[in-house]
Amino acid sequence: MIRGSHLFLLLALIAPAALPAQKPAPAREPKQIDTSDSAPSPDAWESLRAVRSDLAEAGTLQANFTQTYVPAGFTSGEKESGKLALALPDCLRWDYTDPYPKSFLLCGGNAWVWNPQDKTGRRYAVDRKTEPGLDLLLLGVDDLKNRYKAAARPLDGGRTEISLSPKAKISPIKDAILVVEGKGAAGDRRLVQVSYRDSEGNQTRFDLADYREIARKGTTFSPPTGIKWEDER
Repeated sequence: MIRGSHLFLLLALIAPAALPAQKPAPAREPKQIDTSDSAPSPDAWESLRAVRSDLAEAGTLQANFTQTYVPAGFTSGEKESGKLALALPDCLRWDYTDPYPKSFLLCGGNAWVWNPQDKTGRRYAVDRKTEPGLDLLLLGVDDLKNRYKAAARPLDGGRTEISLSPKAKISPIKDAILVVEGKGAAGDRRLVQVSYRDSEGNQTRFDLADYREIARKGTTFSPPTGIKWEDER
């Protein structure tokens, strides 16, 4: 099992280090939105089903990402950036390039974490059906309905926001938001933002842009050679 028992805490292994203490931001009154003339809310599950289908049918894709991590009780955090490669529903890979290089690969039933400059890396056995977080991308919508509550609302620019919260009283994920771009007339729906809060209140957001097709051949979804892998449980 991955430490923390889900993908999001695995990503925390390669997230920015903790920051100096800051005062929490003052609470804000919720903004009132007039929805009397707004468009009807999209169906959350159909929106999620559609974008996952489009991503899977698109084949092997690569996108640029920026990750923003804000620890609980802090007003700001740090940013990292790199490239994401995905071949759903089998493989995901994050290659961080700035400010420090590091990589994470999930493919099949294994996950690997390494720094290209080191000669050792960590390998994990993963049950993709039971790991919260992984299920958001790798399980069918019907299965997800049994685990999460979902809601959706339209955003400017033809985007859709999908909010997910676990039904279980105790969960490592407090809530998650996915933002989808594209209406899908030509199978062009793409995930452009993923944000979530863990049970401790830490916030992480991934902004995705510049999707393009890449060849699956080669080493994109294979762990690098020349590294000694240490198995973790």
